[in-house]
Amino acid sequence: MPWCDDCAKFWNPNSLPPDGTCPICGQLIGDPVDTSVPWHFWLLLVATVVYLGWRLAQGLGWLVSEGYPLLAVGVGTATVILAGSGVVWLWRGRNRRAEHRGAAE
Repeated sequence: MPWCDDCAKFWNPNSLPPDGTCPICGQLIGDPVDTSVPWHFWLLLVATVVYLGWRLAQGLGWLVSEGYPLLAVGVGTATVILAGSGVVWLWRGRNRRAEHRGAAE
């Protein structure tokens, strides 16, 4: 339990700011929290994207084999547009956060 000598108070580690300082006086009383995303999350994310991409390819092949090639082209195009806009949205958000961190320092 982090203890603040100046405030004479115990703090729950979950109630501390990420930098480990006391919320009242600002004294360092705990270890900074590691907020990075674990590597196995990224592995799971990549595996999910690969699996869903494969299932999309199977679905488009099925549409073509059933005689709906225009629908397959439309679904494929919509998927590429949505995936591309999602990547752009994530990239822009990441750049904004990096700019915000740079301005704060």
